[in-house]
Amino acid sequence: MTKMPAALRRGSYGKLLLGMEWDPLLGRAAVVHLISGASFSTFWSYAGVWAIKALGATTGQVGLMFLLSAVLSPPAAWLGGFVSDAVGRRSVLVASTGVQSLLIVCLCLTGHSAAWGIALVVLAGVVWAPGRSAVNAIVADIVPPERQGQAYAALRTANNLGVVVGPPLASLFLFLGDWTAFLLGIALLGGLTCALAVRLLPRDRARAHRGGNAAQTARVVLTDGSLLLLLVATLLGFMVYMSFETVLPVVAVTSFGFAPETWGLLYAMNPVVVLLFQMHLTRWTRDWPASLTLSLGVLLMGPPFLLFLISHHIVAVVLVMLVFAFGEMLWVPTMQATVARLAPPHMHGAYLGGYTSSQLLAWMIAPLTGLRLEESFGDHAIWLFATALSAVSVVAGLAAVRLRHRSAPDQRTPDVPEPVHPDPSPERAS
Repeated sequence: MTKMPAALRRGSYGKLLLGMEWDPLLGRAAVVHLISGASFSTFWSYAGVWAIKALGATTGQVGLMFLLSAVLSPPAAWLGGFVSDAVGRRSVLVASTGVQSLLIVCLCLTGHSAAWGIALVVLAGVVWAPGRSAVNAIVADIVPPERQGQAYAALRTANNLGVVVGPPLASLFLFLGDWTAFLLGIALLGGLTCALAVRLLPRDRARAHRGGNAAQTARVVLTDGSLLLLLVATLLGFMVYMSFETVLPVVAVTSFGFAPETWGLLYAMNPVVVLLFQMHLTRWTRDWPASLTLSLGVLLMGPPFLLFLISHHIVAVVLVMLVFAFGEMLWVPTMQATVARLAPPHMHGAYLGGYTSSQLLAWMIAPLTGLRLEESFGDHAIWLFATALSAVSVVAGLAAVRLRHRSAPDQRTPDVPEPVHPDPSPERAS
């Protein structure tokens, strides 16, 4: 029997697992993203607990720590995107990950000084943000537009796998040692991310000179009406997403009457559902227009919360969480791909830096507004607000697509992308 060529076997496996041809460089980026997700997402999950237990920080100080990080990270993310256009994605990713790892090591030396510990954690959050923009831009660089939705879905699947693996790994570090062992373990994983990025990702050349100096590049970004509308849609959509991540857990425990451990088990469904269905759902909807996928996705995220107006039963909560998971699987990778398709090739970093910045800004605004609404008007106000945010996000996204069609009818648009190079595969992403 004739053996199947290795490249063909890899392509077949890629179609089977991802619904798309296997791209070795995308696979390498996914590996880097997986290790990064396992390390740094775990660190941020435990950062508040560490500050209280190891430093003796108050809850108010921990709140200030997260607030400062949330305020400073969005501009750092956007700046990181611009810088990656100038010096290359890999350089920004390695520097961002490496410096954060060093800062985490330095946390072992703070003793019981809450001030120094909090300052280092805030700084770690700021230097992490540019690396996130660089990873998003790498996908836009290496994958043709018609397959970017599937590529971002694959990257998201890898990150969710890291999120699933991370907490048990952190528990292992704490079991084997103490908080010092935990911090050193996370820093070691960060160092591994750096090493893998250097080993697996190519050294890319600067692109910014093609678009002029920094001021000219910023002018292009800030005068692109379609991009700005998409960033508004991104901000509002992620405010709904972050309400699920940060506000719903608080309300479920304090108002719905769930025990914390019960909520933990319920929440664990989300990354598992994403791991099981993200790539399949992206493949099934690959021929949909981006405007339809974006609109349906965000409408499956916000309005289902209205069920909480009539029931807090565990069945209602599970139903909302499942519908929400399918909404985010539609919306998140499609929004990333849509922003990427708007960008000139030499400005992927600047455009996707704006996307990352909007995501991080929502992380700050959503819990502040959601919990304030709950305190002032009750939890019903949260679900009505999330539904309204979803509706406005749809309007902004559709306006962005229409503006792009009207301003550049003969150019590639987010809704109907044209391939950069021929794709022999019959399977194409929208």
